[in-house]
Parts: sequence; structure tokens; C-alpha cells
Amino acid sequence: MNQSSKSRYFLVELLTNCLLFAVAAAICIAIFAHGNMTGKKSAALSMAVAEAQNVAESVKAAEGDLKALTALLDAEERGGVYTLRYDADWRRLPDGADAVYELRAVVDIDENNMLQADISVTDREGIIYTLRVLRYLGARSGGII
Repeated sequence: MNQSSKSRYFLVELLTNCLLFAVAAAICIAIFAHGNMTGKKSAALSMAVAEAQNVAESVKAAEGDLKALTALLDAEERGGVYTLRYDADWRRLPDGADAVYELRAVVDIDENNMLQADISVTDREGIIYTLRVLRYLGARSGGII
């Protein structure tokens, strides 16, 4: 009787330890999965910022010349809107291709000669990053502001 009592306690202890290890493993897997998703979102944000800054610099360099901006961005302009599409590895895709990421730049020059560009980068879930560019175009060639 004494021997079977010890084996019962050993079995209960063994099952308890297995349960604790299973719970710890489930928690670790959830933490690793969350870390992986956070890393992917961070990488997408970094690339979105870099691409938006590239487009912002192109908008500034064009100095209001939409034809020059079209050449710099290598994109079609439709009503002051430039759309660039990217795959999952941030490689440019041709117009009309199914894209994972999309950069949209809305460029406008108002009556006061102020250039404004609103640049947004989105994925299939929503907006990743937005950037606004403002530039006064009135003081060209050393003119007085």
C-alpha cells in the first residue's frame, strides 16, 4: 500500500510539471509571434519613411515643375496625384499591378505660389506613414521674398 501511494504522488507531480511546461511554452510562442509581427511592422515603417522622404525631396527638387516631377518619380500624374506601387520587398511595380504597399503624393500649387504635397504610404490594413511638404515658389533666382 505504501509503494502505490508514492507512485500516485509521483504521477500527479509529473502531470503538474507537464502542464506547467505546456503553459510556459504557449506563452513563449505567443511572445515570439508578437515580436515577429512587431519587427515586420517596424521594417515596413522604416521603408515607408525612406520612400516618403525620397518623394518629398523629388517634389522639392522639381520646384513646382510637374513635368520634371513626373520624370523624377518615374510615375504617371493624374490630377496632381502621383501613385507609386510596391511589392512585399519594396520593389517598384508597374501601374495597375497588384501591390502590397502604395505611396500616394497629392501635389498642389495655390494662388499664392505655395507648393503643398501630401504624401501617404499605405498597406492593405491602412495608413503606415504620412508626410506634408510645403515650399514657397515665389523667390526664385535670388529674388526678394
